[in-house]
Amino acid sequence: MKKNRTVKVYTAKDQFEANLIKGLLESEGIPCNLVTQVPHSVYPFTVDGLAEVQIMVREEDADRAREIIESKEGEKNNQL
Repeated sequence: MKKNRTVKVYTAKDQFEANLIKGLLESEGIPCNLVTQVPHSVYPFTVDGLAEVQIMVREEDADRAREIIESKEGEKNNQL
């Protein structure tokens, strides 16, 4: 049985941003996982990238996930 490989599609600056992106991707039918090096319940602060969270999706969903994230990033920049 072949296991689905996951790849990183985005690095969020904190848990809040990661959860927003996760919700966006899941609403488009793309399951994802959030991966961090530091448990936020233990260190709930941001210092030198400690709060960064990697957004991981199945390899076959990666291109579509990146397109969705980039389109939302573009919308956010246009609102500024």
